[in-house]
Amino acid sequence: MKLTNIMIGLFLGTGLVSSCQSEIEEGEGYGYLQLSSVDVNKNVTTRADVTSSEAIAVDILDASAAVVKHADDWTELNDVLLPVATYTIKAYSADKDKEAQGFEAAPYYEGEKEVAIEANQAKAVNITCKLAQAMVSINCSESFKSTFSTYSCSIEGTDLSIPFVKDEARAAYVKAGQPLTVKVGFGNGKSFTQQITEKAEAAYYYKVNLDITEGNASFDITVDQTIHQYEVLVKVPSTQDETTVTTGIATTDISNDVSKVWGQFAYLSGTCDLQDATSPVQFAYKKKADSEWKTVEATHGEGNEYSAKVSPLDFGTEYEYHILCGDKTGETYSFTTESFEAIPNLGFEDWSQKGKNWYPNTDASNSYWATGNEGVTMGGSSNSTGVSDSHTGLAARLETVEVKVLIVKVKAAGNLFIGSYKTNVSDPASSVTFGKPYAGARPTKLSGYFKYQPGATMSSGSVPADRTLTADECDIYIQLWSGDVTIGEGHFITNKTVSEYTRFEIPVEYTVTNKRPDKITIVATSSRYGGYFDGMSVVGQLAIGSTLWVDDFELSYY
Repeated sequence: MKLTNIMIGLFLGTGLVSSCQSEIEEGEGYGYLQLSSVDVNKNVTTRADVTSSEAIAVDILDASAAVVKHADDWTELNDVLLPVATYTIKAYSADKDKEAQGFEAAPYYEGEKEVAIEANQAKAVNITCKLAQAMVSINCSESFKSTFSTYSCSIEGTDLSIPFVKDEARAAYVKAGQPLTVKVGFGNGKSFTQQITEKAEAAYYYKVNLDITEGNASFDITVDQTIHQYEVLVKVPSTQDETTVTTGIATTDISNDVSKVWGQFAYLSGTCDLQDATSPVQFAYKKKADSEWKTVEATHGEGNEYSAKVSPLDFGTEYEYHILCGDKTGETYSFTTESFEAIPNLGFEDWSQKGKNWYPNTDASNSYWATGNEGVTMGGSSNSTGVSDSHTGLAARLETVEVKVLIVKVKAAGNLFIGSYKTNVSDPASSVTFGKPYAGARPTKLSGYFKYQPGATMSSGSVPADRTLTADECDIYIQLWSGDVTIGEGHFITNKTVSEYTRFEIPVEYTVTNKRPDKITIVATSSRYGGYFDGMSVVGQLAIGSTLWVDDFELSYY
């Protein structure tokens, strides 16, 4: 989502999600869903014939899994009016066969997300699709080729047999979820088989490397999470004896898996071939510097897979962990949690003044937090200020006003945001830059306290297109980026009159979990659509006099 369209200093209506809200009367029980982006995550080594563009279809499913809306092309799915309920949004390759397997099969991408539609709210949804199949290839070492003059290789699965002729360099696509076994035939009635996985994982590439050994067969596997690749080394006895390898117990190494290690929690996983159902499967973990282990019960997944979430953990701390399978103990691995980085002035206690302008920082500038006050004071007084009418100490008061800039009357939403502001009279939308560098732990929730008084009379406006709001809306939100990609965000929007300080909570929804943030913003505005411009004029609907008070923001991390 591209965050532009804010005002000269007069900024910032804000949803900045280009979602729309219709003239829905309160209590009718309808809201809007907007599919704001569908990304195809190709973070897996794929064949060269995979193109950079994908045809993605979308289904909106109700609680009974019935399709209530379908689009062959997700970009054609505009704002969708839906009754209040929870829906599942599924995006998938429109022109591929998910069931196809082999060298000629095409990559099939899919993703889904659950979204709760709320009355009189516009909900933006981002979906990331990933490869729904697994990939597999076989490579034979020169030693293997010279040892066995006659051999054939294949990958076997559930109703699957893909022959790999000599020097076959291509990878084959196979259905995820099935066991995969490599089979080597020697042309003399003897064969060798080795299971390489009990359940092929979607979006992973299994590179099977065959070599020889003079002793018993051996099996080794390494995982590279950065490119979603398993390197499987199978050493085949040169005597051509068949060998069975027991998978036993294994702890999954999550040290480099960003999706598993956060600031104050981590997802542990491993495998256990436990036969005695009464014996516990647990994970043991501790700070590396400590001597005493803690244990947590494991949750049984599919097959012999187990997992557990451990929290709360300390920021920036190295932990050790392993799986406990009855009386057996898996390998011990370690991981280091994300570090804490403080966001200054979350309580809005610090304000300073320079001339007519108030700043939510101690240095009388838009150095970390910023407002559009410098634009507003060209024709009036600061409309974003610190006040003693607060939850504790001082609070921020943001008011939508109308001021005269040069010879033009301009509407200006009260606003407060992490970023920078520099007035550009000829292009007000470019005055605002959202976000500051951030290398801290990923927050899971933004909470705080607010009051809101919508203005008495709504202005006319063309944004949202073809719709009229019955009351102005405030917007409080958080957004995190990695590069130019939004990895997480959450909004709190209301048009209700709230006369006493009331707590709000905004869960941060991460659409990308395998990247850490490098930029963050938090935004509050008294008029959600006050940042929609046509030249110098605000064209978004709002109400003069709408006032939002915010105080005591807090970030949570588990």
